[in-house]
Amino acid sequence: MFGVVPVHPHFRPGAAEVYGARALGSVVAALGIASLLLLAAMPELLGSGGLSAALIGLPLALAGLVGLLVGYAALSTRLEVTQAGLVVEAPSWRAVPMPPVQKIDVAWHEVRAVRHRTELYRLGPLPIRLPLEVFAIETARGRVVLGGYFLWELEPVLIEVAHRADCPWREDGAVEASLLHTLRSGPPAWGTPDSSPEAVDRIRRVARLARRP
Repeated sequence: MFGVVPVHPHFRPGAAEVYGARALGSVVAALGIASLLLLAAMPELLGSGGLSAALIGLPLALAGLVGLLVGYAALSTRLEVTQAGLVVEAPSWRAVPMPPVQKIDVAWHEVRAVRHRTELYRLGPLPIRLPLEVFAIETARGRVVLGGYFLWELEPVLIEVAHRADCPWREDGAVEASLLHTLRSGPPAWGTPDSSPEAVDRIRRVARLARRP
């Protein structure tokens, strides 16, 4: 099963609940490595370069690089929910997930809030906006940002985190940024929470889900 799922599916009362995306990360990383291997074999398969080699090689190189980065990000993301608190491991630079991995170990009273926002990324002059759902865990020891197309089913886990920490769930307004600028300089800064009717409705829905047994 892909997405953010329990690492130990047979949960025992009192044991830590550990969530990760190892299956997805392994598959995506393997696809990235396969793309790079095909790229390395291109001279043998197609002979000397030329336009055809470039048309095939550039997508393979991009797919290989993206696969490795996304696979690494998924493999390195881990959430451990215990009776005492929360342990989160995530790439320290979300824009281009590279080592080192950020780790925060906090007690429940140190978790201040869980935040959510939608980031809309522009692709140059194209009239396209790529939406990305992003979450942030605000703690007394810093902020951990989690988000990406590789972390499915992340919201239910963070709703449980907010419920256990008895902290607010905050909705931030959507932000728009250039994809290239974000890859170079990082994502937009986190602003003030959104107070629109849509945000209020979402907060109420999260509260209802958190109260479920």
